[in-house]
Parts: sequence; C-alpha cells; structure tokens
Amino acid sequence: MRRGTWLALLFCLLWLAAAAWPVGAKGESGKTAQLAVVTADRVNIRQGPGVPYRPLANVHRGEAYRLMKVKDGWANIEWKPNRTGWIAARYVALAKEMAVVQENRLRLRQEPSRDGRIIGHLAWGETVWVIKEDGEWTEVIADGTIGWVSSAYLTAARESSISHQTGIVTASSLNVRAEPSLKAARVGRLVLGDEVEIVETNPGWYKIAARTGLDGWVASAYVQVKSGQANEKKAEAPQSADRSLLSAFGQSGSRRYVDSWTRGPVQVLAGKTIVLDAGHGGKDGGTQSVGGAMEKTLTMETAGRLKEKLEAYGARVVLTREGDAYVSLPERVDIARLHRADAFISLHYDSVADRQVSGVTVYYYDRFADYGLAQSFEDPLSRLAALPFRGVAFGDYYVLRENDRPSVLLELGYLSNRSDAATVATDDYQEAVTTAIADAVRHYFE
Repeated sequence: MRRGTWLALLFCLLWLAAAAWPVGAKGESGKTAQLAVVTADRVNIRQGPGVPYRPLANVHRGEAYRLMKVKDGWANIEWKPNRTGWIAARYVALAKEMAVVQENRLRLRQEPSRDGRIIGHLAWGETVWVIKEDGEWTEVIADGTIGWVSSAYLTAARESSISHQTGIVTASSLNVRAEPSLKAARVGRLVLGDEVEIVETNPGWYKIAARTGLDGWVASAYVQVKSGQANEKKAEAPQSADRSLLSAFGQSGSRRYVDSWTRGPVQVLAGKTIVLDAGHGGKDGGTQSVGGAMEKTLTMETAGRLKEKLEAYGARVVLTREGDAYVSLPERVDIARLHRADAFISLHYDSVADRQVSGVTVYYYDRFADYGLAQSFEDPLSRLAALPFRGVAFGDYYVLRENDRPSVLLELGYLSNRSDAATVATDDYQEAVTTAIADAVRHYFE
C-alpha cells in the first residue's frame, strides 16, 4: 500500500477516535474547563488509565470534578486539590456549566420531546448540570439522573439573580452560616415560618437577610420561595408535585459534592414503607453518656430527623414509638410486620467498658434477608467525617432475629467515649448521620 493511502487511513482513524469522545473533552495533553459528573453509585479512582492500576479512592453519584484530560476510555479528574486520578469514562457525563430551573415542578423527561416519558420533576431555583442542547430541549443532570427539560425554563447559573425574592423557612431549625458551605461557621439560626429576603444565590445555597437583622447563607432546600415570584410559564409545568431528593451541589476546592436536601427529580422511595425504631424509651433509658445524655433521647431525635428526610424521598415512615414511651421488643417487631415494612431500621447509641472504642456499626441477622440492606449503609456511613465507620457485622438482636422484614440495627456512636458522646449530641452530626442513612436507604431501593 502506498504511503499516501496509509496517511489517509491514519487520518480517518484519528478523526473517528476524536469523534468518539464527548463534545468538549480534549486529548491526552489538553486541559479543559469541563466538569465530569459521576453517574454511578460508587466508582474507583485509579492511579492510571486502566483497571490494572491501583485504586486511590472512590467517587459517588452526583459528585462533580474538574476534568483534566481523557485517554483510552478513561477520564483524568482532579479529585482533591492538586491530586488527580483516572475514572472510567463510561461512568461520567461531561458538563460545562450549571443552570437554574425557572419553573416549579418542571418535568424531567427521558427523551427531548413532549411525548417523552416523565422520569421526575425539578423545582424552581434548583441547580442542574447542562450536558447539551437539542433544539428547544436541554439535557441535564440532577443527582446523577440524566434527562431532558424544556430550555425555556432554564437560566445559566452565572446569569441568574433572584434579588428581592421573599422566602419562607420550611425546616423546624435552619442554620445560618457565614459562607455557602456546611463547614462554614454558624452565625445564627432560623425557625419554621421565618420570612427572609433572598439577596444572592450559589448552587444549593441562598444568601438571606432576616427581619431580625441576621444575614448569612442557608441551604436553599429549606427555604420555599413565595408563590407568584417565579416565572409563571406553563408549557412544561406538571400537574402534581414530587417531594424532595438530595440533589444540590456545593463546592469545596475543585470538588463539587452533594451537600443539602432540596426538591428533586425522582421520588425513589414512593410506595415504600420504612419503620424507624428509636431504641429504648420510657422506663428503659438505654445507656447514658459521661455528660448525662440519655440514649433514648438521642435515638428519638435521630428518628425524627430521619423521618423527614425519608418522607422527602416519598417514603411512608412509621415510628415504633412517639415521644418518651416504652415499647417492648416484641411490639416493635409486630409494628414492622403489621405495616409490611420494606425496611426496618433500629437506631441506637452504644456503650462498652473500653472508653477508647469509637465509631459507627451496622448490624444484620439474616444473611439473605438483611445483608443487602446492611451493605447499602457501608459507603454513606464510611464517608462520615465525624466518626469512624466500624463496618457491617452480624448481630443477634431480638428486633433483627424475630423480624421477618429486611432489618438492620445501627449503633451510631459510643456514649462511653467522651469524644463520641460530645459529637453525637451536635446538630451537625445529627444532620450528617441522618443524611447518610437516608442516602443508604435510597440506594438500597434504586
């Protein structure tokens, strides 16, 4: 074959290889401002572009990282400041910008057509990643779910402004922070029904000014914009609203991560019944911390917060006890059986003689009925920063052994450990651990 023919063939092969990559990605030596958004539950970051390379860490659905380059079906991402690694390209979608939804209950469709199947809904003010456009439609990512929405109801995040909007706090207690980050200092607190002025937005956050003079940043998921202030377009407004789903993104260095609860696209727990068993109660106080905190009080607080989060996913949640009431172990199991629970979660705080023991443990009894549910907690709880995760273990507990529903028992910290006891009593820990548990339940049923 002549040299010219070889060159022509080589050119065609290179052109086809370039066309195979997602639009906007660059070659091995090129840099790009695009973000790689993870679309699988848990994916390894590897030292090099291939399975034989050593795993460095895991990334998770909905997280987004700066894309450095692509090579041989692998994407190189900056997963920590000044640290890069490789992830299989099939587990990411590329996005160049974020957009803000300008219509409440906006339909998310499987195809770019009004006849496309509805796979969820988005809320006004929610931020999404933009992948590409097709005529009057835009393909977006919301919490790892990819779908199409009408382009008319999106505004580029960099252009969005909702100054002079009024919002109402929808949480019983809402922290106000100095910066739009869960790690920022807390400067105050708002309560259910407080009215605020929204003066600035950041993905997943509102900067607010309260009538009391308090100002700062709050999670946008817990502030409902007053009706009549949003864009009143109707073409793609669905007829009914879905509940919340974890889907807002915050930013920390080069990594963007899921960090707040907001109204989201899919009710993944719709039709599911979850029984939450707040351990102890009444005459049975459980264990007691060195500072005097009672286990029965902590488990009830955890159950209350967790109930709200699971209901936001569409679940029907049943509590085995209301308030400081004594409920026997057989009664707790009977409640799960009576309501035909799809999952039974017993909440506890541990205590042992060795006061150095620390962390969170998940227990199961039946290898076939319970183990799958127990495993779903491994990843979310291992990412808790406050306490170490001790793993999934067999536990011969009555509420597991006598239960014919998928069941787990969670020990969420050691009250015998002075540091654990102080940690588990904080609002930050209660929010973080209930978010992790809800995330685990969601992934179990997805």
